[in-house]
Amino acid sequence: MIHALALVVAVDTSSESSDPLTLALASSALIVSLLAAILPAVSGFQQRLRDDRATRGVMFLELMELIERHGLWVVDRTYDLQETHHEDFYTAMPHRRTEMPDRTVRVRARAIVSAYASASVASSYLAWECALEAFEQKLDEFAFIAQESGPQDVDTRETLPLRAAEVSARRTLADVVNRQLVRERRWRRA
Repeated sequence: MIHALALVVAVDTSSESSDPLTLALASSALIVSLLAAILPAVSGFQQRLRDDRATRGVMFLELMELIERHGLWVVDRTYDLQETHHEDFYTAMPHRRTEMPDRTVRVRARAIVSAYASASVASSYLAWECALEAFEQKLDEFAFIAQESGPQDVDTRETLPLRAAEVSARRTLADVVNRQLVRERRWRRA
C-alpha cells in the first residue's frame, strides 16, 4: 500500500507542477516506502544472527557436557588406580567405577567443533583430545604390561601427569569457549 502511494505521488510530481508542498510530500512518501522495504529485511537479518548465536550457545553447552563426561572418567579412573590399589594390604576404599564414555560420543563433539567453533576453540579442542588420547594410551600400556608380566609391574603413578594434562586442557577449552560466547554476546549488544 505504501509502495502504491509512493508511485502515485511520484506520478503526480512528474507533472509540471513545482509546488514545494507536493515535492515534500513526494519525498516523504518515497522515504517511508524505502524504510518500509529496508527495515524488515534488516530486522530479519538481526533476528537470524541472534538465533545463530543462541544455537551456537546451546551447541557449546552440549560440547562442554560431552567433554566433562570424559574428564570425570579420567579423574575417577586415576583415583581408582591410585587410591584404591595397595599391594601391602587390603583396602576398603570404594572404587568409583565411572564408565568410560563411548568413543562415538567424540564424533558428536568433533561435529560441534567443526560446525560452530572458532579457530581458537578448535585448537583448544584438539589439545584436549590429544591429552585424553595420551591418557587412554597409557591405560592400554598398563593392560599390556599387566597381561605380559603381571599387575605388580604396572606403575600407576604414571597416570598422574596425564590426568593433570587432561584437566588443564579441559579447563583451557572451557575458558576459550566462554570467551567466544562472551565476545558474541557483546556483538549482540553493539
